[in-house]
Amino acid sequence: MYAMNKTQKRPAGIFLAWFALWAASTGAYAQADKIKLSEHIQSIKFGGDLRLRHENFNKRGLGTTDRNRNRLRLRLGAEMQLPHDLSAKLRLASGTGEQVSTNQTYTGMSSQKNIFIDQAFLHWTPAVSERGSAYLASGKMQNLLWRTYSSDLIWDDDVSPEGFAEGGEWLFAEAGVTVFGNALQMAVSENGNTSKNPWLFSQQLGAETRLPLESRMRLAGTYHKWSNENRGNLGAAAVQDGNRRAGTLQANRFGVGELTGEFSSWIGRMPISFQATVARNFRARGDLSSVAAVCPAGTPCPQARDGYQIGAVLGRAKAAGTWEAAWFKKYAQTDATMADIADSDFGDGGTNRRGHIFWAAYAPTDWMQLKAKYFVTETIDTQFNPGDKAVNRLQIDMSVKF
Repeated sequence: MYAMNKTQKRPAGIFLAWFALWAASTGAYAQADKIKLSEHIQSIKFGGDLRLRHENFNKRGLGTTDRNRNRLRLRLGAEMQLPHDLSAKLRLASGTGEQVSTNQTYTGMSSQKNIFIDQAFLHWTPAVSERGSAYLASGKMQNLLWRTYSSDLIWDDDVSPEGFAEGGEWLFAEAGVTVFGNALQMAVSENGNTSKNPWLFSQQLGAETRLPLESRMRLAGTYHKWSNENRGNLGAAAVQDGNRRAGTLQANRFGVGELTGEFSSWIGRMPISFQATVARNFRARGDLSSVAAVCPAGTPCPQARDGYQIGAVLGRAKAAGTWEAAWFKKYAQTDATMADIADSDFGDGGTNRRGHIFWAAYAPTDWMQLKAKYFVTETIDTQFNPGDKAVNRLQIDMSVKF
């Protein structure tokens, strides 16, 4: 909140006076007690966040240009609890309609910006047991697979899958282990010219165990099987660097195995998290030389199917007066995973990149965070997209929650 000066208070006071006269004359106040929620809504929660960002790109390579821009992200959400353990979850967000970003750039002579349906889904969590839980979900959902920061090797955090999800967990108290599983069926694109539409099927199985000194280890294996990914344009609003393509079609096949782990502990009163994700595209073709325009004539055409991300986060900038610092190393070969849903901030987004990520953040209040993040990246195999281009990227953010 900010304090208004006398010049600001005068028009504000006039507006409030006119509004009071209008409301009294039309009976608007009398109608207020008639505003009711549906009798089926047991509770409702509202919330959101606003992030302001300055971003700088320093690029090296043929045809590259340095870049500076300012951006904002606005998200507004609601969760309505309905009978029989069912909830409806909704979120609107700014952006340009991309699957990997809800940012909006300051441009267009301050023209108005768009708001999109970012999430709209039903989430059922039936009562199972004191030891376990289960859920079913459908719609345009939050990503319900278990992920850490290192998981952005596979997933950009802004991707809201459209389709179906199921999962649950169970505590084996005697062994001190919690076992969990999640599954996702994501409708990638609908093509009216064929019944064989592309889908993504992800299955995840994991476990968590408590360790001495208030530490814990969590580990999960996931297999991401893409179906009909070569039959047509996948319809991505943002096509990211990396994957080899024949025109607009994916040249390779994708069946990505992912292993992600997190070890959480404490250094004194300071939390620390060690994270790692490794991935391999087990369905990558051994030779793509027969696919037109994919590999230059007379050059090797490697599988380029592996990737990893490892690093650590010290501290947690969440409560007032807390801070955090982090470092990650990332390596994602050309067809290690589907580029169009991978992290959009590493370089120019996508795959065929390696490098380092650093950030530091501070929370001056419980509802605000200040953060500086720096990416140092270069292309792994320069014969493929994006070519011989190195990108260093700086992001300076101020985020508030409400």
